[in-house]
Amino acid sequence: MDDLTLTLLAALPFILLFVLVIIRKWSTFKAMPLVWLITTLSILFAWKVAPILIAASFIKGFFIAIEIMLIIFGAVWVIALLKEKKQISTLQNLLSSISPDARIQAILIAWLFGSLIEGLAGFGTPAALAAPLLVSIGFAPFLAVVLSVIANTTAVSFGAAGTPIILGLGSLNLTPETIIEITKNTAILHAIGGLLIPLVLSYLVITHLKHKKQKTSELFIHIIPFAIFAWLSFTIPYVLIAFLVGPELPSILGGIIGLILTGLAAHYNFLTPKEIVSTNNKRSKEKHKKISLKSYFLALSPYLLIIIFLFLTRVISPLKNFLSSISISYNNILLTEISYSFLPFYTPAFYFILSGLIFAIIFKASKHNISSSIKRTLDKIKAPAFALIFALALVQLFLISSINDSGIPSMPLLLAQSFAKIFGNLFVFISPFIGNLGSFIAGSNTVSNLLFGSFQAQTASSLSLPISLILALQVVGGAIGNMVAIHNILAASATVGLKNLEWKIIRKTILVMTAHSLIVGISAFVMLSMN
Repeated sequence: MDDLTLTLLAALPFILLFVLVIIRKWSTFKAMPLVWLITTLSILFAWKVAPILIAASFIKGFFIAIEIMLIIFGAVWVIALLKEKKQISTLQNLLSSISPDARIQAILIAWLFGSLIEGLAGFGTPAALAAPLLVSIGFAPFLAVVLSVIANTTAVSFGAAGTPIILGLGSLNLTPETIIEITKNTAILHAIGGLLIPLVLSYLVITHLKHKKQKTSELFIHIIPFAIFAWLSFTIPYVLIAFLVGPELPSILGGIIGLILTGLAAHYNFLTPKEIVSTNNKRSKEKHKKISLKSYFLALSPYLLIIIFLFLTRVISPLKNFLSSISISYNNILLTEISYSFLPFYTPAFYFILSGLIFAIIFKASKHNISSSIKRTLDKIKAPAFALIFALALVQLFLISSINDSGIPSMPLLLAQSFAKIFGNLFVFISPFIGNLGSFIAGSNTVSNLLFGSFQAQTASSLSLPISLILALQVVGGAIGNMVAIHNILAASATVGLKNLEWKIIRKTILVMTAHSLIVGISAFVMLSMN
């Protein structure tokens, strides 16, 4: 086969996913198995990869999918338990009572509270939780969903305790030093672009809620100082934690520190505008129930426990080394060179589930509460689990395409060579948009990194660009792509009763995604120029 045909075959999985999911509007539940099957035939007959390797790669993909699903299960189960024990309303009361201004409420709930939940849970949970909270205090459902999905970006790269980097790039066999550099670059790029988020949220609130006599420009200018303060309150600890600790905690600690500092500023009217933008809804004007500090603390207890557990196991080196030394391994799967290992006491899933169990004991959850919360969690994750298995099996096919009897370069390497010829050093502007596409297709930054990480790394190598910077652009681009991820939009819409408005929501969010990605690309170009 000629080079063009082989390159088209290497691109076929991505073209098919684009056509089936975006144009034909198939669910990934249907699309992923079909794309995996067609890609299997390609590497079997064109690349001449041994069938036993394909079978072993599927098994490894299945195990990685189970590992990720355990994290998702633990994260979603904690929220389901909170709902079962009626603690979500306590959190809602706490967040909505801080300020009567809808702009500030959007920043606090959609961005900062959402960032904390993203750091702890990830996988679309923040938007699905923030949207109904906003509706409950008077926001229209459509606006609530738009705000929630736009806000669910800055924290995503370090979501679910660093899963998009640790597992999303885990198959690339990167050195710990490279992971640290990716983490640092990711934090810097997100911090620069992050200022856009509170400003955009404020502007959208103003344009949807302002009174006819109020001027949009004045209302926007007056909120800018507070938006900048919120941005600094979140991103400064976010960057420091990324540099000092690693990818597991920036969103968690940045979210909680930002939420506390910004909440206090709003409560004491520091930098807050004099003129209030209100939802003009009776629910936003109702008197808040008096709830004790102890009740707030108990409602937050599972998340506080998760933060403590993750912080201790990531910062205390002897404990970290001990826990990460305990592994369950499956070496030489089906007598091939493919292997898999799992760290049962180091995975975030263990601490999510442990915190959930402690919370269940504290609140004396009944058997019905526990079984109901588990059923609700399994119902929510079973469809994504099936799609995730085939998505990860597909990633493994890309990786084993280098182990062939045809002498053809691997699929990612072929694509990387083509992109290197077309874009050259301007690839830094294209890289985040590839991450966008991955999240749009897969609904997950982690899966976007799994799908495109190898390709991005190969392209960086072909162009002699820093791999740590290009992979950071992939990670950040995947996070920004959450704004248009259909899964996340559907999940958030379902929580507020919206139906068949996905494309209307995307028309609102895609411009923000594009602007955000361009800012990140320009920032990376400047970083390159400075080296």
